[in-house]
Amino acid sequence: MPVSLVMMAPIVRALHGRGPLPAAAGAGLRVMASAPLLGGELPGMVDRELADLIRPGLAPAQACVLSVASCPGVADVLLATSGAPHWRQAADAIVQPAPTAAKLREITDVLASP
Repeated sequence: MPVSLVMMAPIVRALHGRGPLPAAAGAGLRVMASAPLLGGELPGMVDRELADLIRPGLAPAQACVLSVASCPGVADVLLATSGAPHWRQAADAIVQPAPTAAKLREITDVLASP
């Protein structure tokens, strides 16, 4: 299922215990989130302020991956990269402490603001 900071509906719904992510997880299915970087476009749209809101010190791409990996109901994140350094950066991101549900709500609220 596509999940990203651009395709936030699954994240928002999961934070409220609704939607396909918690339903699938509740049924014992492993949910794999795809397109966390929106085909490589998303990191260029994430500024330092947003990346630091997610987790201070992470690069924008890492912050995007961590957000998706932290979404309730997501077990795995499918990611394509251009090389080993990007794989290492993604791996470094997902071992960071996950943002709390309250922090994810704050992030989605900021992104939904006009």
